[in-house]
Amino acid sequence: MLAQLDHRYHLQARLEWVIQGALVLYTVCALLSISAMQAAYILALIAWALRVALSGDTQHLRWPFLLPYGAFVVASLLATITGVEPVTSLIELRNVGEMLLFYLVVNVVHTTARATLLTRGLIVTGTLTALYGLAQAWVHGESFRAHGTMSIYMTFAGLLMLVTLMALASLLYGRLRWHLAWALPATLVLLAALLATHTRGAWCGFIAGCGVLLGCQQRRRLLALPLAVLLLLFLVPQSIRMRVLSMVDRHEVTAQERLSMWVSGLHILQTYPWTGIGMGAMATVYPRYREPASPIAATRRLGHLHNNIIQVGAERGVLGLATWLWFWGAYGWYAWRIYTRLGPGRTPAHALVLGSLASVVAFHVEGLFEYTFGDAEVISLTYFLMALPFVVQRACLKAPVGQEGPHVV
Repeated sequence: MLAQLDHRYHLQARLEWVIQGALVLYTVCALLSISAMQAAYILALIAWALRVALSGDTQHLRWPFLLPYGAFVVASLLATITGVEPVTSLIELRNVGEMLLFYLVVNVVHTTARATLLTRGLIVTGTLTALYGLAQAWVHGESFRAHGTMSIYMTFAGLLMLVTLMALASLLYGRLRWHLAWALPATLVLLAALLATHTRGAWCGFIAGCGVLLGCQQRRRLLALPLAVLLLLFLVPQSIRMRVLSMVDRHEVTAQERLSMWVSGLHILQTYPWTGIGMGAMATVYPRYREPASPIAATRRLGHLHNNIIQVGAERGVLGLATWLWFWGAYGWYAWRIYTRLGPGRTPAHALVLGSLASVVAFHVEGLFEYTFGDAEVISLTYFLMALPFVVQRACLKAPVGQEGPHVV
């Protein structure tokens, strides 16, 4: 009997080693390879499930937002069953499982030191891929849209946006001088690579995230944000400057394309109001709703509408959109409560919580112009960063959110 218990204990210890190693591998591969990134977190999920099964300890598992997440899964299932292409929708349904990465990190990362180490690994890897992206821009010219190791520049921009905000949070809320020696250069390299992608939606998301980081501690810091943007606009190459200025041009062709997509998406939602057309059916349905005056070629195959809210509504209907917004609203409310309970200060815990909040805000601002929710690399990294406030909650705070008394610092 004792031998069996001892064997089970050692097996659980090995599984824990696999889980932690796979998470490190995830942070290394998140900006390098989608297949390696997915393999890493799937391995971690399997090892975690085996460890829980061996220990039998399910009482201490934490499942934040399980109700809105479960409701979104149900709404997605309804959209699949009633969709235009049920088989295709069933295949695309796998994206609801990506949320399990959030629950994995919440349950297996127990300290702020561990979370900080994983985040710094992510920043280091991001900096290296950013240097590669800058090398691409150097070789091909300033008008080239750097894509790093990703297949498309928009994915690369979305990832850089998230990692740059985490690096900036680490820079702003680090307490030691030596911290500046690596955080400042990393932030500058990441920001330069983000600019080299020429992706305006990611730029807007980054600026919104900066507003969160600067405004949460001292709102007067927000006054520096427009000045910094103007200074940066003055320093960047002409091609990037023109790209920035094009954001306010309603007659610019990509702006017109997006406007026509959004109108078509709203018409689809009117026709399929409750459960939508199902996931993966946009390319089939869109031609019937294409605006006659749309600048988008009639022969172009359009898989999404470059807007998270409209795309989720068109695919999953009002039910899916309502549960999706419920999920993200719940995250924002709980993460903000965790931050307020930390009290004032500049600690790694503050960097993790505010970096997470800033990243999620940036994800949604970029999602006004791109379908970031459908980008596997970007959404998985967002889920990873979403978990950080809940790691801090368990490590630093005594009472769960909603059951606290006075502030706990």
